[in-house]
Amino acid sequence: MTVALSLATQLADEIDKFPLGRCGPSDDPDKQYAYVAGFRDIAKRFVGAVKRIGDPDLSILMASLDTSPESITEAYDLRAELYVVIDVLNEVAQNPNYAANVASNAAFLNTEVLIQLKAIQGARLDLKKLVKMCEELNDVYARGNFISSALLLRAIMNHVPPVFGVTTFSDVVANAGRSVKAILTRLNDEARPIADLHTHIIMRATEQLPTKNQLEPYKAGFEVLIQEVLVRLSSDAT
Repeated sequence: MTVALSLATQLADEIDKFPLGRCGPSDDPDKQYAYVAGFRDIAKRFVGAVKRIGDPDLSILMASLDTSPESITEAYDLRAELYVVIDVLNEVAQNPNYAANVASNAAFLNTEVLIQLKAIQGARLDLKKLVKMCEELNDVYARGNFISSALLLRAIMNHVPPVFGVTTFSDVVANAGRSVKAILTRLNDEARPIADLHTHIIMRATEQLPTKNQLEPYKAGFEVLIQEVLVRLSSDAT
């Protein structure tokens, strides 16, 4: 069990044992404030610990929670929502392979590939920005921040063409070998428009947010792209 998961389960137990039911809407306002404030502090710590686990599915459950209840009834509502998260947390905590599964689930780019990218020395191009964007992509994806994930994915696609001796990602696709071309074509024709959709549409009366399902199908293609970057730059390594 990871440190974050251990802390989250500990705080889940504190939430379960917190005597919120001893205070009601008809009680003295000062008493209500004390109970709400005490519960709010534990709830915020719990949500922070769950987010640090790095499981995007749990992060999605966290996204809509209001962890700043102002009244005792709002605290009751928050507790009910937290119990949903706690049920999932208790279930996954019993899985001995959970930590390994989280690492795989949370990273948009496989961490081993990222380590290889960071290890390249003496390349003809500076990889500092590419490495940082890949690190940030993994971070925001793990936290369930899928707007940022989509924008970073597009930014990286725009950033890497010089590795292949061209100026646009369309040119990267056009010059790729047959098998790789099919994979990169999907990135260009499907992943890029998703990012464009969430970048260029102005505010509307009703909005829809990107979900994990919109981005996850492109993890494999993105990994192939970065592996192709590694292949192109390996001859520069010293």
